[in-house]
This record gives sequence, structure tokens and C-alpha cells, in this order.
Amino acid sequence: MDDTVKLTSINVVLGIIAGVLSGLFSVGTLGFKNDMIGLLLGIAFVYASFKSSDNIASEEIDRSQKIWDCIMPFFFTWISVWILLANYM
Repeated sequence: MDDTVKLTSINVVLGIIAGVLSGLFSVGTLGFKNDMIGLLLGIAFVYASFKSSDNIASEEIDRSQKIWDCIMPFFFTWISVWILLANYM
């Protein structure tokens, strides 16, 4: 499998997970309501995926490819899921 497909797929799944957790913190389902925890959770996920992308890829990838294959799919998925959950729950 191509490295681009692997990195993008993993980060979309991580974006969905982080979006659900951020949405739960924003709505207050987990006992308290705090939007800042949702934001910090997303930043922690993106940092971890950016650092672990070298271990996932089979060959060396540069910084611009990491941004387009890791950060952008994660960010757009995370924001979309977070906004949908915060508005509809």
C-alpha cells in the first residue's frame, strides 16, 4: 500500500475519534462542559500523528508531504465531526 494512502487513512480515523471526544467534552456528556479540553485533545492527537508518521511510512517523507498527508486530513475530519456533534447533540 502506498504511504500516502496509509497516512491519510490513519489520520482520517484519528480525526473521527478526536472529533467524537471533542464533541463529548463540548456538549458536557462526560460530566462537565469545557471546549478548551476538546481543542487541546485535537492538538495532542495531531502532534502525536505528526511525530509517528515516520514510523508508519516505509520511506523518508518530507515536511510538506507530512502536512498534506497527516495534518490536513486530520484537521478537516476533526473539525467537521466536532462541529456536527456540538450542534446536533
